[in-house]
Amino acid sequence: MSNSATKKKNIPHPAKPKNNIESLNRFSKFENIITNIICLLVFIAFGYIAVVGFFQTSVIDPANYGSEVILYQADNVALNIFFTAIFGVFVFAMKKKYDFFAKVNMKITEVLMVAFVLICGFIWIFSVTSVPAADSYNIFESATQAAHGNYSSFTNGSTFYNSDYYNGYSYFNFYPFQLGFVFICEIIYRIFGTSTAMPVQVINVLCVAAAYLAVAKITKLVFKRRAIEFIAILLLAGCFQPIFFCTFSYGNIIGMCCALWATYFLIRYFQSEKYLLLIPCAVLLILSTLAKYNNLIYLVAFVIVLIVHTVKRKKWQSIAFALALCIAVIGSSNLVILSYEKRAGVDYPNGISQIMYLEMGLNESYMAPGWYNGIALENYKNNNLDNNLANEQASRGVSERLSYMASNPEYGADFFNKKLLSQWNEPTFESIWVSEVKSHYYDLNGIGNSMYNGSLGQFFELYFGFYMQILYILFAVGMFCLITKRKVNIQTAILPLVLLGGLGYHLLFEGKSQYILTYIILMIPTAAYAMNYLFEADFTELKNFINKLKTIPVKNKE
Repeated sequence: MSNSATKKKNIPHPAKPKNNIESLNRFSKFENIITNIICLLVFIAFGYIAVVGFFQTSVIDPANYGSEVILYQADNVALNIFFTAIFGVFVFAMKKKYDFFAKVNMKITEVLMVAFVLICGFIWIFSVTSVPAADSYNIFESATQAAHGNYSSFTNGSTFYNSDYYNGYSYFNFYPFQLGFVFICEIIYRIFGTSTAMPVQVINVLCVAAAYLAVAKITKLVFKRRAIEFIAILLLAGCFQPIFFCTFSYGNIIGMCCALWATYFLIRYFQSEKYLLLIPCAVLLILSTLAKYNNLIYLVAFVIVLIVHTVKRKKWQSIAFALALCIAVIGSSNLVILSYEKRAGVDYPNGISQIMYLEMGLNESYMAPGWYNGIALENYKNNNLDNNLANEQASRGVSERLSYMASNPEYGADFFNKKLLSQWNEPTFESIWVSEVKSHYYDLNGIGNSMYNGSLGQFFELYFGFYMQILYILFAVGMFCLITKRKVNIQTAILPLVLLGGLGYHLLFEGKSQYILTYIILMIPTAAYAMNYLFEADFTELKNFINKLKTIPVKNKE
């Protein structure tokens, strides 16, 4: 029932209940079933990660740091419980100050958060001035050359970074989807110059700040509570991994920012049903997938919730928008590829396909199960870039791996468990690694040296472990509360759905902990809701249980 239905003449409007989520309110049985299934799966997955986090942590092996070798270290369980208990005491202590949260000026708080992120981000990127390497350098090289009208690196037989590894073929014969980010970078370098990759890193900082603001705004839209948004901002201010990741001159951060703002406009559409809001949603999602093609996960999530919205509200415009969004996102990527082919006078094949990435993700790697192992690239090269032959070989490889795991279920379970934990339970998400293993434009200053080789790095290593442990717990509790309190709908479920998509995709396809970094802030709105619930709960049943324990007589020893 909508809020307007409760308004009657001469009848006072009832007080809002605690933890009220004002969105689409009553929802259809179809929406109820779909969204609860999504949230239940997310609760199980992240509840498992939260529990395992008490017993172990995945770390990059210091002896093989540059090679990204993952170790599974046993944790001090007693210490983890102690720190979690300290956090619990803090929560109960803050209950007395809770009224302050509801009175905070959120405009000022949002501005302070953005300023804090910008200051930290700029200090960090200019402390280490990281030089691109590997794929990010190929993109830097191609984009800066294109900015000067030089397309030599786009053609076969050209000399470019690590060109021998590709048997004389252009890098984009293998990864044509990367041209989306090349296009974005070319625009940036045409404006700001081509001498260094620092302009992209500066934009990364701006995008992290904008992404954090988007998360705060989404929290406000979905939960309609000032206190919950304030808690979300506090959690965001403590999330440093995306800030440190800004040194990576790649599309992850820009793509994350655009995808989150696309989500914001989609939620506003669900609440207001104003179709003009779908225009910025579409444009931002297109930019997001151009920057990072894996953000097609957002596209899939959007299509699912738009279908649910269509079934519920009989808004056939939603399903039409879902179809148009698919065409626009996929078409834009293909259009960018076509434009570079015309400009460089080349014709690229389809590149390494998803079935090849799936085969790679199902195989062992010296780094961790399912991490990069070169299988897809070697398959494609050995078949002379023939997609049909390479796909047939990859399909056989996938079938063989799945058959082997089916006949060896203990191995299969261990493989996927280690692959899951190597990504989601590595609390730095390679945010410091991505710059530490590379060269630098200028000598490191004190902050950079301390982060890589001193006390600052040791502090953040401990801090990241504790922060993610608490975040996973709060997120799991939040999902549980949403389900049990019947607060689940397409708005509260959209970010969990993206998380579920990211978890499932990287569990099957190529995995790396750095791929997970752009998902972690998606947990913050639900985690803030959980923390707010703890602040507001009176725990009457728990108090009664404790009082009963106190009344139990104790037998004296004779």
